[in-house]
Amino acid sequence: MNPNEFADLFLEFEHRNRMFSIKVNNVHIWHFIRFNIYFDLLRKLGMADALLSVSQNMNSKATWKDVVIEKTICNQFFATKREVLIISNGRKYKDGKYYKCIYTSLVDKFLNNTHYVLDPKSVENRFERQKSHNIIYFDVESYKKWKKIKIANEIVAKSEINTLIIEKIEKYFNICFELEYKKRLLNTITGIINQRKYMISYYNYILNKIQPKIILLVCYYSFDNMVLCEVAKKRNIPVVELQHGALGYTAIQYNFYKKMNLNWFPDYFFSFGSFVKNKARFPIADNRVIPVGFPELEQNSVLYKTNKGTKKIILFISEGDNKIFKYVNLVAQKLNPQKYHIILQLHPKEYYDWKKNIGKYLSVSNVEVRGSFEHIIHESLGMADWVIGNYSTVLYEAQMFDAKVVVLKYGLYTIVEELYQLGCALLVDSPEQLVSEIEKDTFCPNREASIFQRNSLNNIQININKIIKNHLGEEN
Repeated sequence: MNPNEFADLFLEFEHRNRMFSIKVNNVHIWHFIRFNIYFDLLRKLGMADALLSVSQNMNSKATWKDVVIEKTICNQFFATKREVLIISNGRKYKDGKYYKCIYTSLVDKFLNNTHYVLDPKSVENRFERQKSHNIIYFDVESYKKWKKIKIANEIVAKSEINTLIIEKIEKYFNICFELEYKKRLLNTITGIINQRKYMISYYNYILNKIQPKIILLVCYYSFDNMVLCEVAKKRNIPVVELQHGALGYTAIQYNFYKKMNLNWFPDYFFSFGSFVKNKARFPIADNRVIPVGFPELEQNSVLYKTNKGTKKIILFISEGDNKIFKYVNLVAQKLNPQKYHIILQLHPKEYYDWKKNIGKYLSVSNVEVRGSFEHIIHESLGMADWVIGNYSTVLYEAQMFDAKVVVLKYGLYTIVEELYQLGCALLVDSPEQLVSEIEKDTFCPNREASIFQRNSLNNIQININKIIKNHLGEEN
């Protein structure tokens, strides 16, 4: 069974067993756990490697200036009414002495609507200082303390989880989960049910203060954002997701058995380009998937384009699994270091402890490892002659730079299948073939395919205004 076939099987399982209708302690629970369960099944069936856990810089400490900003300028309790609420992403990059979210910072600068950016802690576990005057910090713990909110924790019955979820999965996929996995799932669901109460209270408070006409967010399928969608739907506020990653039939978070009215899924999806329309089975109507582009990429594709040097730059994109390191090792051993320079670009989840987690897989010394929030991936793309990965969004982004792209044929590679189907990338199924293709250098990629919409900021502004106007019309 290949990944596409398994995705179809998973969607069929959800449909036949009415998984989205399941309630635990009177809470619909399946949408909170489906993404993780899907990947757990892929790993159990040998179709995906285990991803490395997210690492954080636990030595990070806020300065007194950071504390002052948190308590004054960026204090969520001082928020007032604005037209647009943007929820930024926790993965931020350093831009001089400030940080920025690559998905929302340019939108924040460009929008002519009044707006706030509700900014969570970064993956470095702190609030980052940013240039924008529209930032307020996403701080649930301060809200709970200030409001003195105490909600009694509920207990979830193990037998109920076994009957409603685990036994159905085991029977349908003919597998058996370990006892430890069942315990972990029970704890996860218990945590979701209890934390959800606080999040509903928090979002109602924030939305009462700001009263936005529209909400923009990144990565709807995080727990917090799904709760926000749920609260916003009840308040009749349209929610838009900005695309942040690759889409395909195996990107299960954007694929559903049929069109459905899901109160935790965004009302609109702003995509990188029109090509995604047929690349995911969205639950929302097709006319609500709107191609706008990717502002940061559009800007950086000009900013970071560089003249190529005498050595060819081979850029590998890590996905947090182990297979790609085998490719890095072999290619580094086979290619002449006088002609080629090899870079391994880490995934942000690997930045802080990569030497401990993946250093053992890199047995060669002539590989430059890059992994820091001091630099953005587009800098590496601007240098690269070849960009090599499995299913990363970076393989799409490389289309905006003068590089040849290779998709490695294993695991979830079909997520980016349109790249090799359109002739924008090579599909390679062994390290030996990869070395041969690099040395021959005869691949001529299709440069005519339009992956990313241009004039992205204007497109976003126009469509935000259109949605607000149409929504107000519907209300009246």
